[in-house]
Amino acid sequence: MTENVGYNMNTPNLKRILETILDDQPKAMSKEEKQNFVQEIANFSALGESVYGKGDIEQIVERVKNIVERAERIMTESDDWMSNVAHKKGNKRMHEDYRDFEQAARDLKEAQERMSMCYENIGTHLNRYFDVN
Repeated sequence: MTENVGYNMNTPNLKRILETILDDQPKAMSKEEKQNFVQEIANFSALGESVYGKGDIEQIVERVKNIVERAERIMTESDDWMSNVAHKKGNKRMHEDYRDFEQAARDLKEAQERMSMCYENIGTHLNRYFDVN
């Protein structure tokens, strides 16, 4: 009896390898898909408004800080000692939340700056090959 030494029935044959390679090739785009792509490229710069952020994060943080400070002043104006103790505990938590808010805003600003740089790099790359407005 002869044995198939070194040959495994699970070894892919050339036909399967070619089928796999051909299946991995991107499908051709339809005319409508190409038109949509051209339109999206033409409007690429409009995405910049969202990427760069219209609102000023620092201004929002400053406004929230002013609100927190004024709220604390108003809540501690009471002559009642017990109320002041309760308000101070609440204010402490509010200041902790504000610090978290401020840190999140810093993180958001850094992420937005990184996102802006990536967006500009993508735009530069697209502009080499397409008409980007």
